[in-house]
Amino acid sequence: DGSRAARIVGTAERSSAGQAALANGIAAHVLDFDDTFNPDRTTIHGSAPLWPAIAAAGELVGVSGKLAVEAFVAGFEVQTRVAIAAGPGHYDVGWHVTGTVGHVGAAVATARLLGLSLVQTLAALGTGATQSAGMKVVYGSMGKSLHAGKAAMDGLLSGFLARDGFTSATEPIEGHRGFLHLYSPDASPERAVDRLGEVWYLPRDGFKPYACGSLTHPPAQALLELRSEHGLSADDVASVDAYVHDYVRTTTGLAEPRSGLEGKFSIYHVLAVALADGAAFLDQFTDERVADPELARLRKQVHVHTDPAQTKDSARVVLTLRDGRTLERRVAHNLGTPDNPMTDQQLEDKFVALASPVLGRARTDELAQTCWKLLELNDIRALLGLTVPG
Repeated sequence: DGSRAARIVGTAERSSAGQAALANGIAAHVLDFDDTFNPDRTTIHGSAPLWPAIAAAGELVGVSGKLAVEAFVAGFEVQTRVAIAAGPGHYDVGWHVTGTVGHVGAAVATARLLGLSLVQTLAALGTGATQSAGMKVVYGSMGKSLHAGKAAMDGLLSGFLARDGFTSATEPIEGHRGFLHLYSPDASPERAVDRLGEVWYLPRDGFKPYACGSLTHPPAQALLELRSEHGLSADDVASVDAYVHDYVRTTTGLAEPRSGLEGKFSIYHVLAVALADGAAFLDQFTDERVADPELARLRKQVHVHTDPAQTKDSARVVLTLRDGRTLERRVAHNLGTPDNPMTDQQLEDKFVALASPVLGRARTDELAQTCWKLLELNDIRALLGLTVPG
């Protein structure tokens, strides 16, 4: 029954492969708690478009864990190289890079799973590219996570269409009127193949310890460290001054968010709620928490400054206490970045914290151990079967 071909993760529901990829892609990105790759002046959440497409295709045709990983690596590297070729202008003019290049990555990943020829893979890539979309104007709404879901669904479709003989452009990325020409004012196609086969971008991917936009993590970490080390509460602090890269200030400078989703991209809310709660996990980014009058007051105590000395993954935070003292902390590379990676145990702890309320602790532990052994699986459906609440 094609209408029940694939699982919707975290539920007992099944749907068509395309609808499952859509739902799982949205779910993977909606908390803004997914992996993040941060090249110059752009950001890519690589896994949310890829794994839902891989899972749906894997349920249809049955693939090993090793092949699933190969498909993921292929999709990740291709979409990342296209994003780098598109340059910072692609993001700056308003495109959500996860949504745009995610279409290309998911198409390539699906093609790899299906064992397509070079000509077929190029057709899949072109079909994915022509569906690329995603506007930054919807940040802070449900529309942002839709981009990842659509990329997964459309990339999956592109792979299966190519398998069945569907054709597309022969130069969909670099050609005249192709992706780079249309989507970016400063594209450099040669960057897509620079040191191809020598430089791999996946090892530079990062993971999030906090459930908010990655650019807010360096100042959040600095504040949380000071709060913990000095036993502070919000009542002890008169003001918070955050010194960040200009890109961070302009991208996350929403002073008065109106929803939990907007709060994830407001450096003012992130720092205010971290000061109030000593945390930046799921409960800190609900609609109710953003609307709390006490947090509205604390947001006004946060001051954000451009600091040329900072990078995208660094920040300096100064707390002025009500007793007149000042406390300062600089984070050179925030936790979860390639230069300060989370440990395997920290990643598993995060996974358990997120999955166990849905799946139950025993099922979550079993799923975690199976994920660590993904390369050994003969069929990834063994893993996907564990995503149903136990």
